[in-house]
Amino acid sequence: MADPLLIAVIATVVGAGLNTVRGYLGSEESYSAKKLIGALIVAVFTGVAIAQTIAIDGMSLLGVALIGLTAGFSVDYAVTKAKTTPIE
Repeated sequence: MADPLLIAVIATVVGAGLNTVRGYLGSEESYSAKKLIGALIVAVFTGVAIAQTIAIDGMSLLGVALIGLTAGFSVDYAVTKAKTTPIE
């Protein structure tokens, strides 16, 4: 059986990667490996935080994966918006 911590981290990384791909498909700027690596770093820390703070032992692996995907996507989206929105 797979470790829930590993499932949460992998799903969070995949979710952040999906948001990064969505961002590149919707923009006209060139591909940036620096932004992708930044998204993956944030996603790994988010996945570990989710696995450490949420009681995932009683959840199914599918539930853990869905929480990770959602969190990875939304965290990367929030970080991207925070970087691009000017402070007024």
